Amino acid sequence: MYHFIINPKSCSGRGIRHWWTIKDELDKHQIPYTVVFTKHMGHATLLVREICSDNDGIINIIVLGGDGTLNETINGIDDFNQVLLGYVPSGSSNDFARALNIPQDPIQALANILKPTRFQYLDYGVVSFFDEVTPPRKFVCNSGIGYDANVCNEVQASPLKKRLNRFGAGKFVYIAIAFKQLLTMKPVSATVIVDGIKKDTYQNVLLVSSMIHKYEGGGLIMSPKANPCDGLLSVCLVHGLRKAKALLLLPTLMSGNHVRFKGVETFDCSEIEIMTDKDISVHTEGEIPSVCSHIKVCCIQEKIRMIL
Repeated sequence: MYHFIINPKSCSGRGIRHWWTIKDELDKHQIPYTVVFTKHMGHATLLVREICSDNDGIINIIVLGGDGTLNETINGIDDFNQVLLGYVPSGSSNDFARALNIPQDPIQALANILKPTRFQYLDYGVVSFFDEVTPPRKFVCNSGIGYDANVCNEVQASPLKKRLNRFGAGKFVYIAIAFKQLLTMKPVSATVIVDGIKKDTYQNVLLVSSMIHKYEGGGLIMSPKANPCDGLLSVCLVHGLRKAKALLLLPTLMSGNHVRFKGVETFDCSEIEIMTDKDISVHTEGEIPSVCSHIKVCCIQEKIRMIL
């Protein structure tokens, strides 16, 4: 039995179109399945909890949506030993699928799930917040505090994204808002503690990204050497840059060459704690769970059993 979680509105309706294609294939081959549709933000988390509590043994959960839907699904799983996870990408970014070479074509992605050649155990991250309000948040691909989170926050609120997604041009919204945020954002100072040892207090911090996979923002290579199976976060910390230089560096994210420049630090760790001098946006897979000034991020090793 396959339990499908569908975000019908992902990428302005691509999700529901992909589902009708997949449903025809499942019905043609008489493959048993259940299906539920998300109706609001956070709904996938609730649906997954119900599926896990109502079923015994190993549960095949298949997500059809974007990185945000996958993130909500991960946050609904308490026992990863109970779940085999499959993914059919239908979002506007699809960074997780890009990192794992999961086909964008729904029939090809489904074929890999129904007749898998292998399973892979993947790491996931957890962000803990010290605002005493926000519960810890899991993430499977990327998380960040600062500039990239500000971009995600504004993109999610932009009506233009929905319009352009209909034509497959949603990335242009990210690009426009990325330039705008770079010009208007006020950097912060941040104290960074790595694996329990203080690393430094940095001035004019633009962002601190904690990556499981190397992509974020629809194909930007934030951490070129990120490995989803090594039990470590791949951190990219950008600080001390004038806005003119930051603007020049922005296009290099497409190739990952930004890591060669002064002011861009990269390192691996199992845990990082970040304290900023003012509240700032935090994202997990492009969603904004909190705006705060103190977080801790850690890596949980090889717990997600993924159908590939």
